[in-house]
Amino acid sequence: MLAVAFLHGLISSLSACVYPLIPITTALFGAGVSRNLAQGFLVSFIYVMGMAFTYVALGVVAALMGSIFGAWMASPQAILVFAIVFFYLGLAFAGLLPLPLPNFAEKLQVKKTSSILYPLLLGIFSGFIAAPCTAPFFGGTLAQIAGAAAQEGSVLPGVLQALAFSFGMGLPFLLIGGFAMRLPKPGNWLVAVKYFGAVVLITAGYHYLEDLFAPFPENKSNLVVAFMGLVIAILFFLLAEPLKDMTVKSRWMKFQSAIWLAIAAFGLFLATTPISVLIAAGTSPKRTAVQADLWYSDMVAGKKAAREKQGPILIDFWAEWCTACHEMDARLFQAKEFKELVQLYRVTLVRLDFTEPSSDLEKLAEKYGIRGLPTLVLTDSNGEMFEALIGFYSKKASLRDLNYALKNYSGNSANK
Repeated sequence: MLAVAFLHGLISSLSACVYPLIPITTALFGAGVSRNLAQGFLVSFIYVMGMAFTYVALGVVAALMGSIFGAWMASPQAILVFAIVFFYLGLAFAGLLPLPLPNFAEKLQVKKTSSILYPLLLGIFSGFIAAPCTAPFFGGTLAQIAGAAAQEGSVLPGVLQALAFSFGMGLPFLLIGGFAMRLPKPGNWLVAVKYFGAVVLITAGYHYLEDLFAPFPENKSNLVVAFMGLVIAILFFLLAEPLKDMTVKSRWMKFQSAIWLAIAAFGLFLATTPISVLIAAGTSPKRTAVQADLWYSDMVAGKKAAREKQGPILIDFWAEWCTACHEMDARLFQAKEFKELVQLYRVTLVRLDFTEPSSDLEKLAEKYGIRGLPTLVLTDSNGEMFEALIGFYSKKASLRDLNYALKNYSGNSANK
């Protein structure tokens, strides 16, 4: 995800309303005319860090929103919204759909007060000044950050993604300001960059839609399908006339370009599917019949079993569309150490399916304060919660936290 965020930032910096301003911006804070390359790099780096400050702050906000509204943001309805947003942002980035945003360039003025403070402040405000160009890609990155925070319950991945976006956005500034490199002159090739960026964003939308429907293609590791997808992507990308000046395109020609880009993105989706399979290898296993027998599917049966065993209950809130839930299932629940904990503390296992939550499940989630998936809730035999573990980071961390909570509960129960 960090590489994707970096790529998004780099493509945003090559958009038609940012790229031509790079030499001017670097000249404004003095890096472009610095005789000392070390000083030029330092000033450029300060500018990029200022820009990173703005994007990281927005990333933290998105991650916090994802954590607060985690259960909704990981739902099928939210996934559909994300997919539609990526489709729209992609076509907006290509200039084929409107994206009305305020122009901060004329409203924000930063006075040159010092060689350090000036590029820092300029970098902080540049995220707003370049909003019309960075919004499609950074908006998509914010959506991914919020979705990841909803699943993992942590803002750290969001901070890292926003930072990666900032460095991608700032790379050309470092090259020209720090190393006195000359960038190619602006031209119609910038339209091709916009179209490529649109294809990347729309492809992300297709991957979101895949989470709602049956896997497509069924054999995700089929290299023949991937090759055909790459051919489709290249062919229809060229049909969209990426090197043609946008000003001479009629409304009908823009509509055709949008269709060709959507088809090209579908081809890229097919081509990148084997890569996504490799990344997710081992994180989405299907539950076996043996595993299913270990878990109760409702709290009534779980409480009854817990009273008979005179032990606590471990409730697993999960859903089919929750990637981290599958990862927890593969790495934690099948581990020998986890099964030993369950046996040692006489734990009753309950798994509640939130793929399509009923009203009763939603009330239960509200009772236990579920903010995102996966979440493990530890209760006594009457269903009274005494610990909750949000997200999944590693088997070692989860086993440590579970052992600590169960040990304390067992000790307190013995003292009663």
